[in-house]
Amino acid sequence: MLDFSFELIDDSMINIHYQYGSTVFIFTLFVRDEEWTLHPFDGILLQNKEMCAIVVTELLKNKDFHVLLARENITLSSLRTSIDLRPDSAEDNRPSSSRQARDEKTDFIEEHSFEDILELEKELVQERLAFYQDIIQRMYMDGYGPEDTEFNKVQSLIRIYKDTYERLGSLDDFDLKGKSGKRW
Repeated sequence: MLDFSFELIDDSMINIHYQYGSTVFIFTLFVRDEEWTLHPFDGILLQNKEMCAIVVTELLKNKDFHVLLARENITLSSLRTSIDLRPDSAEDNRPSSSRQARDEKTDFIEEHSFEDILELEKELVQERLAFYQDIIQRMYMDGYGPEDTEFNKVQSLIRIYKDTYERLGSLDDFDLKGKSGKRW
């Protein structure tokens, strides 16, 4: 079975079957007061708000669901749910994804010095540089050269990455080690 399927009931109602894990959940998408509303029909979702929020969040990320909305001229931003999916605690009204991203950023900043981050960036640039150098080498072996537009574009990318790597290396010259290496 597909992880997503739907059935157009009429112009104002669509039944949706969405597989999350090994379970298929049924939703109805309907128009009420000129607003499209997503309503879960499964008892497990109606009884467990956290589970419902997780499944709805994943459904909202589903590409086939996006296509359905586009075909029916429904904007994702105008879509409503029939049950309140917000967490009970009023202490933090940010979506959980932004809380998680904030926590990950905070953890990253607290656990790495500027030198660590600089080295990570240099490694990433070096990987991209090696990737494009491999591409240009293969292009050359296949008979492409400076007269080819694509070859020249790849060469330009290589120059950009080399320049970026050198500029990142020049940041090593700053005296950052004087204060425990933490710059945050």
